[in-house]
Amino acid sequence: DEKIEALFKNMKKDGINLIILGGGLGDKVYFPSKILKNQCDYDCYARMFNLAEKYGMQVMLSGVQYTFYLQFEGKQWDPRAEVEMNKRIFIELNKLYGKRPNLWGWYIPQEAGDRTHRGDIMTLLRELPPFLKKLTPGKPVAFSPWFTSKLTLGKDATTPAEFADEWDGMLSEIKGLDVCAIQDGTAPYEEIGKWFAAAYPVFKKHGVALWDVVELFPRIPAADMTRALNFSYLIKKMAMADPYVEGVACWEYQNYLNPDSPVKGAKRLNRQYRQWLRLRL
Repeated sequence: DEKIEALFKNMKKDGINLIILGGGLGDKVYFPSKILKNQCDYDCYARMFNLAEKYGMQVMLSGVQYTFYLQFEGKQWDPRAEVEMNKRIFIELNKLYGKRPNLWGWYIPQEAGDRTHRGDIMTLLRELPPFLKKLTPGKPVAFSPWFTSKLTLGKDATTPAEFADEWDGMLSEIKGLDVCAIQDGTAPYEEIGKWFAAAYPVFKKHGVALWDVVELFPRIPAADMTRALNFSYLIKKMAMADPYVEGVACWEYQNYLNPDSPVKGAKRLNRQYRQWLRLRL
């Protein structure tokens, strides 16, 4: 309890006003579900809601990667089963936490670059946002794509313009999506601004808010999730996205920006970040 509350105290100091609770993987979740298996012997989500409210934060609830994760094991995932299970889970989450005053809204966790990468993602994006809008009118729905750059797709990479064109077509078929929070580290560092610049007019055209998910681990030359990002890179890549985005999120606070984290560089990054933040407030 003390460690969890210390985490919230640190997030408060660092300007965090919204947290997302990861939904689950396969048949495992972290809330008292009657559909899937709870991995905790208490109501973890209720505790997080209580602490978030105490420290002035809203909570975004996620669906589950029910079969979607199988592709990372070289297996086939089932889009139809994914949709139906997530509808059941969203209904259950709404019954448990829908009346919480600090429920922000919903997250669809099946991250994809576009409609052709990571399978039939459009099955989910056509159905789940309208479903959630009907379930909880007025609550936002978010999704977190990644850039289809050479960093993520190698020789099959698209250009920023091709990425934007693809999302223009996708968003013509997607109703009820409010936020796309794009993972900045999925574009090469020197190209981040170009990718956000290409995406900006497309998402604005379709009325979808564009957010920047700032990855707090380095991807130079490849993803290194054992250490925190250098502060100078953090600020520079935030500045590249800043002209085009309405919100800034991070992935992920507890390991890479939390001053109590044992991850290499986290304490230093937090110290420098707090100095920078104080100058902005």
